[in-house]
Amino acid sequence: MKVVLTTLNAKYIHKNLALRWLYVSRIPEADVELMEFVIKDDLERISDLIASRQPEVIGISVYIWNADLTRKWIAILKRKLPHVRILIGGPEVSYQCEDWLDTGIEAVLRGEGEKTFWQAVRREADIDGLVSRDYVSPVAYARVDLNWLETLESPYWLAMDEEAMAHRYLYLETSRGCPYHCAYCLSSADNRVRMFSEAYVLRQLAPLAERTVKQVKFLDRTYNVMPERALRIARFIETLPPSINFQFEVVADTISEAMLDFFEQEADPARYRFEIGVQSLNSKTLEAVDRRQDNQRLLEVTSRLLKRGYICHLDLIAGLPYEDRASFEQSYNGLFAVCPSELQVGILKLLKGTAMIARAPGWGMEFEAQTPYTVTKTAWLSEADLAEVECVHLATEKLLNSGRCRACLQSVFAEHPQLSAYALMAQAGARLQALPHPYQLKDLYELLIEVLTPLLGESEAQARVNTDYLMQSAHRQKPLAIRHLSAEERKEIRRNLVQRMDFDEQQVYNYTQIDVGWQAGGIQIQIVLAVPGQPVRRIWLSEEEQQEWIKS
Repeated sequence: MKVVLTTLNAKYIHKNLALRWLYVSRIPEADVELMEFVIKDDLERISDLIASRQPEVIGISVYIWNADLTRKWIAILKRKLPHVRILIGGPEVSYQCEDWLDTGIEAVLRGEGEKTFWQAVRREADIDGLVSRDYVSPVAYARVDLNWLETLESPYWLAMDEEAMAHRYLYLETSRGCPYHCAYCLSSADNRVRMFSEAYVLRQLAPLAERTVKQVKFLDRTYNVMPERALRIARFIETLPPSINFQFEVVADTISEAMLDFFEQEADPARYRFEIGVQSLNSKTLEAVDRRQDNQRLLEVTSRLLKRGYICHLDLIAGLPYEDRASFEQSYNGLFAVCPSELQVGILKLLKGTAMIARAPGWGMEFEAQTPYTVTKTAWLSEADLAEVECVHLATEKLLNSGRCRACLQSVFAEHPQLSAYALMAQAGARLQALPHPYQLKDLYELLIEVLTPLLGESEAQARVNTDYLMQSAHRQKPLAIRHLSAEERKEIRRNLVQRMDFDEQQVYNYTQIDVGWQAGGIQIQIVLAVPGQPVRRIWLSEEEQQEWIKS
């Protein structure tokens, strides 16, 4: 029996772990092939590829980002393979799945499918979680025994993945379920946490010592749900090659002091990336969505991790109950003030299967009928307010999360705490939306100067932004509009770099950019030496050095 397991990933770099679990749990009589595609692929072409395998059964993994395309894809597959049996599963179809039965599929498998999928392939009766035209299982969500999964071939180190291992993420799960009950989150529907054994987890990590994997992403909803276990796993990670980065989703306010001491004093910050879901700093909002969070502790832990040099990605959600524009602005500014590596701003999505669906009418929530079910209005936020949030999101991505203007922005608001980062990002985002495409990198910096000028004055705004701008290229470039140094002044500075600081003369003349920037609260001369293949060096000249180095 030929079976094809397939999906549409968001990007090539992603791998579908659910399909790999189905692959390693396959039944003896099945000839199984895993065929992954991405959402940008042509549906006709990939359907022809699948049809060429002449499968009797196709299993498709469905998520919020591929649901609409999957509906179209199923129609194409049924046209090319009229008699093929199609079984679907995944978080997007595990709740309110009846409308999928009209797409031409045989059945929906709700929950974990390592056993139920193959029971459906065999056409067994009374399958947990299965929904078809003729049968609806009384078990709404199937679960499997993790001890049994541990006896199977590892889904992480399959031969089919070896060739691309260095170019794709390695997704790893050490647990399933979530201990929390956040009303907006699909994970709250499965709040019985089950853990893979620690020995099993370490066995899956051990091969990394001999592989070229660059990024390992833990799928655990809360990596630190069992602090001592999480700490032991982290200690094992420290024995692995330092070139591998590990991403954890953590609840920052519950990180134990023992684990925090480890990350502050022993661990290598270059190894780790922390995803910290904050969502809001409004206590009433958090209570309304059943989220328990100690904001003061969360900000303290995050600041300590950032100070040590870890990448910390913080999340905010606009559209939650009791959070109006002023409240969301406070939440944004509160997180901006800790200088996160990345600050993600999203708008609430009312996902099927979450408690928010039932509560939404009472909170005046309106949302899109199609994926991704984004909220368009609440009792506290108008459509215009949410449009402003979109502007803040755009500016945050382009100016802060990209790293292009992070140093400039964070220093401005650290030195001027009375200013609102949210208000500035809303203004910058609106201007970004209006930029004609394609625009140049220089346009972003000039736009930021325009936004900062009314707050700081033209000279300071230009100097601060120019400081970041000149770091973006390894080649000399013309600085943004600002008081320029003369050619003779630059010549004198370069001569001093060679004579006084013993710099390589050829590199100085080929790769130095000398102009005005912002340092230590004032406008100074900055020298950026960006030699290809070497770390970028930045040197500042004090007022005394400027007088000494530049002849009048």
